[in-house]
This record gives sequence, C-alpha cells and structure tokens, in this order.
Amino acid sequence: MIKNNDFMEKKIKILHVIPRYVIGGAEKLVWHYAKLLDKNKYEIYIASCVEDGEFRKQFENLANVHIYMGSKSGAGGRIGAYLKLWKHTQQIKPDIIHTHLLSADFFGFFVKLIWRKKIFWITTMHNVEDATSLWRKLGWCFILRKVDKALAVSKSVEKFIKKYFAIKDEKCVLLLNGIDTEKWLQVPTNKLFTHKKIQIACIGRFWEQKGQIYLLQALSKVKNFDYELHFFGDGPLKESLISKSKEFKIFEKIVWHGAISNVVDYIADIDIVVQPSLWEGLSLVVMEMMTAGRPIVTTPPAGDELLKDKESGYIVPVKDAQKLVEAIDHIVANQQEAIEIAQEAREYASKNFDIINNVLDLQSIYNNLVHN
Repeated sequence: MIKNNDFMEKKIKILHVIPRYVIGGAEKLVWHYAKLLDKNKYEIYIASCVEDGEFRKQFENLANVHIYMGSKSGAGGRIGAYLKLWKHTQQIKPDIIHTHLLSADFFGFFVKLIWRKKIFWITTMHNVEDATSLWRKLGWCFILRKVDKALAVSKSVEKFIKKYFAIKDEKCVLLLNGIDTEKWLQVPTNKLFTHKKIQIACIGRFWEQKGQIYLLQALSKVKNFDYELHFFGDGPLKESLISKSKEFKIFEKIVWHGAISNVVDYIADIDIVVQPSLWEGLSLVVMEMMTAGRPIVTTPPAGDELLKDKESGYIVPVKDAQKLVEAIDHIVANQQEAIEIAQEAREYASKNFDIINNVLDLQSIYNNLVHN
C-alpha cells in the first residue's frame, strides 16, 4: 500500500467501475489500484456493471476493499444492472467515480448527470478504439463531454481521444500504464531454449483485437523446428480458434490453459512470447514479458511505445502471418541474439514500468480534484 502524507480530514471515497471481473488489462490495472492506493487516505470500492468473472476472487482477497458484483443476467438486463448499481452508489456516496471501458463510462455519465458538482467523474481510456463503430464513437464522444478527467494509458491513446472524442487538453491526463515489476523480475531466464520443443506463448482474451488467428496462420508455416504453443486466455473466439487450429493441422501442438491469474508461474518454461495485436492502448502483456526477460514478437500497436525493433524485441506488421513466422524463425535460428535482446528489454522495463509511479500520480489527481 502506498502512503501519502498529505493531511486530510476524512478519507476520499473512490468507486471504480468495470464492466466485468475478467482477467484483462483494464481489470488488472484496477486490481493494482485497489491493492496499492493508500487505505489511510482513500476508501476503495470496486463494482462491475455488466457481469461477474473469474477475477473477482482476486479482488475479494484484497484487504480493506469493498466489492460489488453487478449482473445484467441477474437484474433483468443492462438497465436493471445499472439501476441496482445506482442504488449501491447512493449508499456509498463516493467523492469520485472512476470508470473503465464503455459500459462503465455510460454509468459514470449518468451519475455525473444526476449529481453534477456533488461528484467528480474520472475515466481511464485503455485502448485506441479504431475498431469501434461510428455510432459507438459518437455515443462515447457525447457522454465524455461531462467527464472531469480522462486518463490516457499511452501517448497513442491520448492522441486518439483528443482527436475522436474531443477531449480538451485541460481534461486529458497522460498516465502511463504500469505493472508489478518486482513479481516479473523474479522469473528466471536460465531455461530459455533448453526444451526439446520451442515453447511459444500467446496471452490475452480471445477476440479480434488480440490477433491470435494470425499466429495460428504463422505457425502452420513452420518447417524448421518443432514447437508447443501455449494459449493463456478465454473469450468469444475460442471455438473459432480451435476450429482453425484443426484446419491448419496444428491443434495437437497447442495447450489451452484458459483465463488464469497466475500466468507468471508458467513463464519460466516459455521461450518466445508472441503478441500479434491489431490495436492496443499500452500492452500490459508486452510490459510483463519484457520484464520477465522473454524474447517477444509483437506488432506496432502493442510494441511501438515500449520496445525498439531488434534492440529490445521484434516488431512485425499487423495481420502479416508471413512476417510473423519469419521473426519466430529468426529467433529460433539466433537464440543467443534473442536472449541478449530480451535482457536489454528486461533492464529497460525494470527502470520504467513500475506501477508505483502510476499510483502515486493517480493519488495526486484524486487529491487535486477533491481539494481544489
């Protein structure tokens, strides 16, 4: 827990709202906030506004954090879930509502609309939403007119929300994503490329953004080495990816681990991590794998703000299975080079990715809003 020595007469009540308790980048960030914000200065509430998820137990294990589970299936639909969360919010009477992702932002908008100056609304923008439909962008743009602060997790997200969501400079704050570097720095590197088969990992929710289909296409072209692919994640595209892996005749080479919270326990046995994202905010997976000292192949949306091609990782074009397999082939053929590049990435990550810096800046944002 981070302590802030500023004098305050009473705790500031913070309500973080996420759509679901799933294991994703936004949810991981909120979990770190719930864990690390100074409990002597802040009373922390976490709520989902759409559904439950496999990550809720991890939130419930945190000390001095209040957890609420909203469920549209249990409340007769999304509006019912919002109404129940609204009643919960009235009981809490938070000073700040801090929302994450569109479903939560809609709720934050309505709370701000009703309570106006009685509450501050902050949103964290986690992604460059290029794939979002025009109507969703217009709706998002409309509700964000009421936001007090919009926190961008990367420079690319900051640029995007200013351009497409018309967020004014005085409301926009660049607050770079961070990770628990101490945990990932404990992952050993002495087992890299010591396995009979090259061990490849891909981590993330199974949906269009993460581009797993292009990794399957790439690995179906491998001829020069044997490998085992580890998928960590779950989501709506799982059955489609299973079907494609069978079509590409590589299904038997894949281990489907599901969405688990202890990925760190598996990484010591991984040689290469591939993150073929089509769009990102600031990829926590890339940050974590750099800190773990793993050779990583990724795309510009996930890698450009974090690593340098062939210096601290390998960057290939989006949706390009051929370039992807060429990069993997190159790593396997030049293992010592890959290990040295991964070590360079690890040293950089250890100095730049610590979540503590993010949390300290967030506490300053909270304090300035409430006291000014």
